[in-house]
Amino acid sequence: MKPRVAAFVLGTALLASACPVNDPVATLRTPDAGGPIPDAWAEHCANSGPPLLLGDPAAGPLLCSGQLAEALFRRAACSCEGLSLSAPFIADAFRSSAGPYAPGGLGGDVGVNGGLSANDRVQVGGALQVGGASGLQLSGPLFVGGGLDSSGPLTGPGASATVSGDARVNGDVALASLTVGGVLTVPAGFTPGPAQAAELRREPVAPVVPCACDAASRFEPATLIAHHARDNDNAAIGLDPASLENVTGDAELALPCGRFLLTRVAGTGHATLRIRGRTAVFIPGGVNLVEALTVDVQPPGELDLFVAGGFVVSGQLTLGSTTLPSRVRVYVAGTDALDISAGSALAGNLYAPQAQLNLSGNAEVFGALFVRHLEASGAVQVHHDADVLEAGAACPAG
Repeated sequence: MKPRVAAFVLGTALLASACPVNDPVATLRTPDAGGPIPDAWAEHCANSGPPLLLGDPAAGPLLCSGQLAEALFRRAACSCEGLSLSAPFIADAFRSSAGPYAPGGLGGDVGVNGGLSANDRVQVGGALQVGGASGLQLSGPLFVGGGLDSSGPLTGPGASATVSGDARVNGDVALASLTVGGVLTVPAGFTPGPAQAAELRREPVAPVVPCACDAASRFEPATLIAHHARDNDNAAIGLDPASLENVTGDAELALPCGRFLLTRVAGTGHATLRIRGRTAVFIPGGVNLVEALTVDVQPPGELDLFVAGGFVVSGQLTLGSTTLPSRVRVYVAGTDALDISAGSALAGNLYAPQAQLNLSGNAEVFGALFVRHLEASGAVQVHHDADVLEAGAACPAG
């Protein structure tokens, strides 16, 4: 039996028979009748459809999916616990609307609620915030393109650090060298070490908690999944929610704009989802596939995928496109670990605040990561698509 691995792979293996970009609903078919989507729904979905409003109106204001993405994926990476790195770590940013990714783009903030320890080079194109009292423990060079905030000391007798903006360190600075382009703030009673800065200030440094991970402040995908298991648009297109419960061979499902329920995605075969509108998919029974899962999202499509009950793909999971990662957002409820195998990459934005993400070998991520804990055995690169910060542009005002 193949190992139980959820492997996020680049979108280069996407099938070539994609729906025409200029007609996102013309070739879509309902899974039951095999005929075209009803005219009323095709008209509803013109130009990718209206903004997705999620939630129960009886329980409070509806949530626009684009605004949710803006709020949760503001950083390239957020770790609710500490971060321990044994190989190089790079975070930078680009805008997919402006063209393909190019290395070294400024931006790509990183937040770590615990301490950060690194045995190799760390390069953050934006701001770096470390909330743990142990601070940063470095064995290699550190470069921060924005500001640095640390709730603890900055240590590493043989290491050097360069911070382009301001640096606030709540503890001793014990490095071979520290260069700060702006103001360095270290409280009285702690040593600033051999630092070079535009200005040194001796005043208290408040602790930081960069990632909203506690139960009172984090977003709970399970709440939306439970509601939209009852309130969805399946009937409008004749979608059977059990259509992918027993996948054998190749099974393909193309969805237009709207909010749809799939009770479970499971089986021994290869399931393919094609998205060409503003679409949300809710899977309360989880994903458990032996062969493969392909999630193909092409303009003008956007996908918000909400999963509970585990996420296991023993073979290959192809998710999104490296050229448009801001259009794919995945929200995972629960504590089951997610594994990305060596040589794979995630082309989208992943929110799993109660789950551990395991990266084997070298990993390249296009999008953003918000996880409880990150384990990496090789080099990690995270390329934040800053277009996600404008995902809510079409949302209603207020």
